[in-house]
Amino acid sequence: MCPQTTTNKHAAEDVENQISALKTRIETQEKELTRVATAITEKSTILRSLLDQIYALEIDPGVKRVMTGTCLHLIDKEITEKRLNMELTESDSVFLSKLQKKHPNLSQRELRISVLVRLNYDTKEIARSVGITTRGMESIRYRMHHKLGLGKHESIKSYLSNLALS
Repeated sequence: MCPQTTTNKHAAEDVENQISALKTRIETQEKELTRVATAITEKSTILRSLLDQIYALEIDPGVKRVMTGTCLHLIDKEITEKRLNMELTESDSVFLSKLQKKHPNLSQRELRISVLVRLNYDTKEIARSVGITTRGMESIRYRMHHKLGLGKHESIKSYLSNLALS
């Protein structure tokens, strides 16, 4: 067997191993996505049931308003999580609310990326999470920079961190 044939066989085996590893990773991520989506749906169902029970209570209207307001806020948070396909902390939810109010022109993908940028994920990690190339992620960040109205030397990360603190 010639050396070129051996090299080609090794290269083919490497490619097959990489394909297999990627398929396994995709299956794992799909299972996790299904788990999160199911959990969010279950939470939303329970919250809606709780909301109905609160509405039926004969209690002080002020107390009822606070309780229903809390339930509606949690339901809103669950809906946002489902749209973004990620679980959000309370601070993430507050941050997203501020960001959407200030920049209603951002897409769901850009909102998800904003949360990940704020959480210190690097461009490669975000690209992998969103399912795009690193170059594609760089293009999105470039467009986001303009949508957020940032100057040439202003950092998206700094801007989002400051917005979260305000």
